[in-house]
Amino acid sequence: MRIGIVGPISKDRMILPDGKIVNRLGAVAYSALVLAKLLEGTNDCVVCLSHLAAEDINEAWALLDHPNIIIPVIGTASANGTKIELYHIGDQERFSKQMQTMTPISSAELALLTDCDYLLLMPLNETDIPLDALREFRKSSRASIFLDVHGLITGLDASGKRHKKVWQYSEEWLENIDFLKMNDKEAPWAAGCLLEKEKDYADYAIEMIDRGLSTCWITFGDQSSLVAWRRSDRIFWANVPVVDVGQVVDTVGCGDSASAGFIYSFARLNNSLLAVILGNTFGSIKASLPGSDEFPSKPEVRGMIFNHYRDYLHALLDELLTREHLIIHEVKEAYSGEGSLLGTDGYRYGHGTDNAGCGDSQGSGAPRA
Repeated sequence: MRIGIVGPISKDRMILPDGKIVNRLGAVAYSALVLAKLLEGTNDCVVCLSHLAAEDINEAWALLDHPNIIIPVIGTASANGTKIELYHIGDQERFSKQMQTMTPISSAELALLTDCDYLLLMPLNETDIPLDALREFRKSSRASIFLDVHGLITGLDASGKRHKKVWQYSEEWLENIDFLKMNDKEAPWAAGCLLEKEKDYADYAIEMIDRGLSTCWITFGDQSSLVAWRRSDRIFWANVPVVDVGQVVDTVGCGDSASAGFIYSFARLNNSLLAVILGNTFGSIKASLPGSDEFPSKPEVRGMIFNHYRDYLHALLDELLTREHLIIHEVKEAYSGEGSLLGTDGYRYGHGTDNAGCGDSQGSGAPRA
């Protein structure tokens, strides 16, 4: 199995609340290191495609020096890498300024990954992975494609400060991916309208599946995840709890780590709900670590899942045996603005003008305040 990752290995300059400054490589480096840890002892590999400035190449080679990591392109004499300053206000609150943006990945470079089974797209800016290059890739590869929408709803002001913006060309992106991931603060910008209640987020995730995606995954920080998925001609959704890791040390890289955990699990089990469990686990693990190269072994991760998800998995088994579904909800009719969702527990989730039926969000506008 080959899993490709495309996006910046960012050079992060972190200014901590106490004034301490930490410099390290991040972004897709976290995803690559998680996958390398999970692939240890196998002939499978993760192929990391990125651009870096010349002065950061040796550091990246050293960080990603692992037998299960392949780096086909990491920089050229004229390439720019992504450089970001992260100003930490607290354990989980920060704002960022972008000092340099990665040279876009070309169609020829992306073609180096056509033999991958899965492809993780992890842009930090909308220019990192051109849509035209993805279209060309889609024509020549059978890879299942996972997109973290973060970079596509991120803009820069004149000073380089990063801010949220509406997802442009969303329809075209959705036509060329299979899995979509975002967090709860990004989802309204991806949808192009306000999302407030749980059913608003569920409606949006289900709409994405109704449009043809395999899975839509929305994370809610240290609270939970919401995932919708298709199996055969049926659509389901569920909430998945997160792992309590105790003290939060550093949340930078949690999303990248979670994405890697998800795609590894899905590749092995072909089950979106179980994939979110491993994704949530690795996101939580990263929050408990100060660096990027200290992820636990697979036996340790299995122990964490057993300890934290035992009751949840037992409840899922009870649902299978009793058919009293309280966790997994099935959409009983096609999505529409005037339709409704009927969970397999019999609870009806209404659609209508009072919730998140957003329609086409492409192009302009912003979430309503």
